[in-house]
Amino acid sequence: MGKGNKELCLAYADNSGRVWDYPGESPAFRTGNRFVRIGPEDLIELPDGSVLFSLPGRQPVSCNSGVSGFRRIEASPFGDEITAVSAFPASSYLRTYLPAYIPTNNAPVLPMWAYTGVAVIDGDFVIPALRIDEDVRSDPAIHENDRELKAAITSLEDRYPENRLIKQLSKCASFYRCLCSRNFFLGRYEAPVPTTPACNAACAGCLSFQKSGSPFPASQDRLGFEPSAEEIAEVILRHFTASGGEVASFGQGCEGEPLLRASELAEAIRLVREKTGKGTINLNTNGSIPPGLQELVRAGLDSVRISLNSPTREYYERYYRPSGYRFDDVLRSIDAALSAGIFVSINLFFLPGFTDMETEAEGLISFLRRFPVHMLQTRNLNIDPDFYFERIGFRESEPVGVRGLVDLLKKEFPALRLGYYNPHVKK
Repeated sequence: MGKGNKELCLAYADNSGRVWDYPGESPAFRTGNRFVRIGPEDLIELPDGSVLFSLPGRQPVSCNSGVSGFRRIEASPFGDEITAVSAFPASSYLRTYLPAYIPTNNAPVLPMWAYTGVAVIDGDFVIPALRIDEDVRSDPAIHENDRELKAAITSLEDRYPENRLIKQLSKCASFYRCLCSRNFFLGRYEAPVPTTPACNAACAGCLSFQKSGSPFPASQDRLGFEPSAEEIAEVILRHFTASGGEVASFGQGCEGEPLLRASELAEAIRLVREKTGKGTINLNTNGSIPPGLQELVRAGLDSVRISLNSPTREYYERYYRPSGYRFDDVLRSIDAALSAGIFVSINLFFLPGFTDMETEAEGLISFLRRFPVHMLQTRNLNIDPDFYFERIGFRESEPVGVRGLVDLLKKEFPALRLGYYNPHVKK
């Protein structure tokens, strides 16, 4: 990042949650279950829109060059209690290392964020990450428009007073500050189209539903109704008209699995395509019901994004905990989508030291040779790493590094698009 020989300092949080640098202590980072030392060349300035967190019940780890190995830092330079710190990077940034910490007794399970290492160079926060997509649709600079957004929400709610889906998107845009929902009301980029309360998986890191007794809460409420095909089509048509024919996507973080309503979604697609051929209709899905996906393709679906945490069957099933389907059904859906000729993406949840370890990297390359999809969306997995590793029965192998894996994928699959967002496939 061009910081020269300026000191790389460990970051820590005090009891009030304020974050400080620790002069004389170099930060360790983590990949899988390993502590590692990295240099300034692997760090970027904290991107605009990123957030810092203290990590309760966890103390930071340093790796001074004059000290053998790594050590826990238990107190500030002033003798006060401290906790480790993490960053949550802005959209379109892929983290490359986790924060290094040692849990204390009874450390709580962390809520669902993409925990990323953080350090300080010359007063600036830096993180190990890379920008994986240059699309600006979620950049904070284009979302500093609350007054314009409020007027747009009021206008659309007045125009479509009976459409429950528009009311839902209003809540998402204003209460949760969902950037996709904000883009819908502002008539640009990709619009979210949540449709389905039910789900046939019980993902360990589900953002919209956690059973009573879960060690962490859901990030948001799940959609509580089933919008009609007419309501769905009305939202998509409005977005295509306002945006000049951009992207509308089923399958959002605030809903279950849209393939469970394949017939209603197919009817909505037909209603849209009776009016316009513009725009990309996309489906984000777990790929659990191949016949349902084929029904949507016949109705006019343009693209599909199928989510995986791993190309390895046992890791997939331990994380997704599928009900009524198995990993082979997901593979059949991918094959069916490719055979149908629509644009196919894999939404692969990345976690440093897991996704990029040798065994997983080899499995991913074999998977992509078998299923030559058009795009790999590299998304940070929002979950406590230790909780995740325990849940899936993690068996660690040597890491090739997240940057190393990205470079390897570019070399092995030069036609494969790497990114973060669903593209407009008709452009």
